[in-house]
Amino acid sequence: MKRIGIYLRVSTEEQARIQDGSLVSQRQRLIEYVDGQNRRDSSWGVIVDFYCDDKSAKDMNRPEFQRLLTDIKLGRINLILSTELSRLSRSLKDFCEVWDLFKKHDTGFITLREQFDTTTAAGEMMVFNLMNFAQYERKQTAERISANWAARAKRGLWNGGSIPLGFDRNPKSPGELLPNETEAKTVTEIFKTFLEVGSVRETCREMSRRGVFSKRYTNKHGIEKGGGHFTVPSLFRILTNRAYIGLREINKSKNEVEVVPASWSAIVDKKLFEKVQKKLAANKNKHKPDEWKKYPYPLTERLVCGECGKKLGGKSAHGKNRKHHYYAHPRQLHSDGVSQHKRCRVETVRAERMEDILIKSIKDLLQTPDLIERWLEVYATSNHSEIPALEGRIKTIESEIEQKKRRSQNLVTRVSELPPEVPADGFYSQIQELNKKVVEFENLRKDLLSKSTSLKGQAIDKMGLIEKLRSTISRLEETPTENRRPLYSNLIEFAEIHPTKIRVGLKAPTLPPTQYKATGTDSSTGNPKNSKFSDCEPRNLSLATRGGSTTVTIGARGGT
Repeated sequence: MKRIGIYLRVSTEEQARIQDGSLVSQRQRLIEYVDGQNRRDSSWGVIVDFYCDDKSAKDMNRPEFQRLLTDIKLGRINLILSTELSRLSRSLKDFCEVWDLFKKHDTGFITLREQFDTTTAAGEMMVFNLMNFAQYERKQTAERISANWAARAKRGLWNGGSIPLGFDRNPKSPGELLPNETEAKTVTEIFKTFLEVGSVRETCREMSRRGVFSKRYTNKHGIEKGGGHFTVPSLFRILTNRAYIGLREINKSKNEVEVVPASWSAIVDKKLFEKVQKKLAANKNKHKPDEWKKYPYPLTERLVCGECGKKLGGKSAHGKNRKHHYYAHPRQLHSDGVSQHKRCRVETVRAERMEDILIKSIKDLLQTPDLIERWLEVYATSNHSEIPALEGRIKTIESEIEQKKRRSQNLVTRVSELPPEVPADGFYSQIQELNKKVVEFENLRKDLLSKSTSLKGQAIDKMGLIEKLRSTISRLEETPTENRRPLYSNLIEFAEIHPTKIRVGLKAPTLPPTQYKATGTDSSTGNPKNSKFSDCEPRNLSLATRGGSTTVTIGARGGT
């Protein structure tokens, strides 16, 4: 008796919600087909489950389709019914993969429209020919839609997407926008405020102080969106949006921008809009001598906040006499004028000062060889003590994997022995959960094995480390700032910023396993200074292996 899975599909959620729509019709036709076959042969087949998707068949990223494939692998079904081939897939590449899976698990499929017999070579050939036509049809449809959208855009019509603040969609003509008088006043207020305060960020803060928020709307799923504080990027988009002066920009994604008259009227005075554009352009180059325009930020990707773990990126600010460069949190770069996050104690660090601190820390380290020796002994001892614990965890995990595999196999055996009329849904969910756990444990086991191998095989080359530090310092002093990033990247794994200290991870060369012997005891260093912008002192060394390369972690004191 065939174990049948019925696959139903429509292209959108809206189609799926229609009563007596396509899904209902597909289901009815397929059930009638099974009933007809069973009238001719009472043991022909039984419907095991229905799989209903509301997504396009352009790829396999469909939840119910993935569940169908899982049930095929588990042996739960061996025949798939669908009304037509395009319900399963419109991609030839995807269908080839699925077809291989069907053959591997002795699974056939029947489509009502085409009446394919996949057990013959001729039937298989016809399936692939039709798949070629289905894919061709999908691509043609996409091309027609793209051409139609381009033509509509050239006529100044709205093609969809988020409606800008100040407009509403015209229910009678979807390609047109209607002015929203209340929001239009808000847009004009934003433009005028920008000219008064002189910067997008200050305008953003001023709007927050006045209680002016972004556009609130209800999406197609009935969920309310928007109504929050403006951000700098969102406010910048408003100030540069030509839709407010009755113009439509097209081909922006292709960098071939064309401006055409829009099908809606302007809500912002054209002279006001042009004044804002001139001010934005002036701000872009204001007080920017050539030597101020760019700073290379050589520690990019190296600096990390010790509290939140985020990487610090480059930022600049203008003083009275010079431009100041900082490394700052990502949220600082996109501030909305109102704090929505828990702030870290160290928000920014001076770029030049940070680089001086790191160089001085490394120089201090070179002047204290005994300290390096003690740190390496601590590293060797800590690695030696970690290995037995890691091996114990690996054995425990391997035992868990074997146990779960046995349980899964026992459940599969029980399912195969069940009578056809007894549902097996509970067993399948247990099998899937066990298989998921096995994969998780396998990945964890690989990670622990990698770490154990690394701890056993890598020891720091003391002389190699000292030579690398000395060589890098010498080259940093001779190299212009704009060319220093590769040197820092080769030496520094990370620099973790804390309010009163900086932890620096160095990429240290390692010895072959035969040269390594774990010896030594723990030790500590002197007390750090605690004053702001005090000199750096190496402290609190820990050593760890990261991804096969050894990272030496030192602590440096210094103001940020």
